Amino acid sequence: MYFAHAGNWVKLANSSDISSYTLPTASSTTLGGVKVGNNLSIDGSGVLSASAGSSLTVQDEGSALSTAATALNFVGSGVTASGTGATKTITISSDSGGGGGGGGTVTSYANKAAIDAVSSPSEADLAFDEDKNVLYIRAGGAWERVQHGGNAGPRFTTTPASTLALSSAGSTSTITAVAVDEAGFPVTYDWDAFSGSTVYNSSSYPSQITNVSESNGVFTLTPSTNSSHAGSFTFRTKASDGAQVTLATTTVSLAFSQDITTPNSSPFDAAGTNSFDVTSGETENSGAGFSNTLRQGKFYIEFVMGSGTSNQSQALIGLVDSTVSSAGYATANSVSINGYASRKFPGGSSLGLGHFDAPGDIVMMAYDTSTREVWFGVNGTWYEDPSTSSSFTVGTSSTSSFKLLFGGTTGSSAYDGTIITAGSGTFSYSIPSGFSGH
Repeated sequence: MYFAHAGNWVKLANSSDISSYTLPTASSTTLGGVKVGNNLSIDGSGVLSASAGSSLTVQDEGSALSTAATALNFVGSGVTASGTGATKTITISSDSGGGGGGGGTVTSYANKAAIDAVSSPSEADLAFDEDKNVLYIRAGGAWERVQHGGNAGPRFTTTPASTLALSSAGSTSTITAVAVDEAGFPVTYDWDAFSGSTVYNSSSYPSQITNVSESNGVFTLTPSTNSSHAGSFTFRTKASDGAQVTLATTTVSLAFSQDITTPNSSPFDAAGTNSFDVTSGETENSGAGFSNTLRQGKFYIEFVMGSGTSNQSQALIGLVDSTVSSAGYATANSVSINGYASRKFPGGSSLGLGHFDAPGDIVMMAYDTSTREVWFGVNGTWYEDPSTSSSFTVGTSSTSSFKLLFGGTTGSSAYDGTIITAGSGTFSYSIPSGFSGH
């Protein structure tokens, strides 16, 4: 058999019948002038054989994959090989992702408790909770609920306070949150914080605090006692049902002293900062004057009676809810004492602390906004010890902050030049344990 090529006849096969012919004798590298590659040989019958180290020959789709090599090495996930000799079986899993093993198959369980009881689960395992009709994925060593549908996140029933003043004395403060999930999933709590573009968490605290612990939605903050750490940050409370998170923010501040101011309006004779001049008539149900809102937390203040006084025994000093705009000594939920026998109002009962109606007499006041209590003392003697005893309650259950109340109980009284000693001043008596100077 010949064919024409470049003006010549070229012998193709040893046969005069195209239906019956034999291939010419082949070398180890050629078949009829066609190069077939290294490590391959073709016998006279046209059978192609591979010696050790040869490349693979793949037959028709669905047929076996064969090689004379002694070992196979596959790179990539989801590929396995088995078999011995010249025939190997290669299996490629249906996982088309680029990650590692695990995943792909969902196992159903009666409830979440059964899922939690699974022994040695692997990362990316999927589990379906038949009780709640929700899907979980194993990630980071825990079962994470996969969000689907339009279910709402947890709802706060006790929303964390919008502001919190830390104690400069080092006493802890708390932020409380209570949330419910309407679908019945358990709620867990967490937190982070931020100031500007900086985000904080349990591995990196803002300078105003040294520790945060949490138990059932109550976050306990331990403040710094370093005065150079004064400042504020935003604390973010997180309530999660396992799929969605609800947030609430609290502005947390740390100050080591704060001025107390009074306005230039009746009954004040002039505006004052850490001092006040008052001329007041009887202020039974109205007419009392107020300071600015005091700091939240547990604080101590002293009032040193001034020299410009007249009938000072009727002068009135006390506390009232910071939202009150009009009050007097008989106003419910206020607490105050006057200079005559340290009588407590409303009511007028004597506390037995003596008078504070002479220049240089000192009224001591401690308060705690979290318990809504106020303690009074005169010239070094407390009516009740703020460190160990409870005392008078100010305001209502909705009260969160106080302001000072100034007025008179009978006739006209004046207590001009009275000094208010706050945290930046020098106190005459020791600050009670657990309290800070205002």
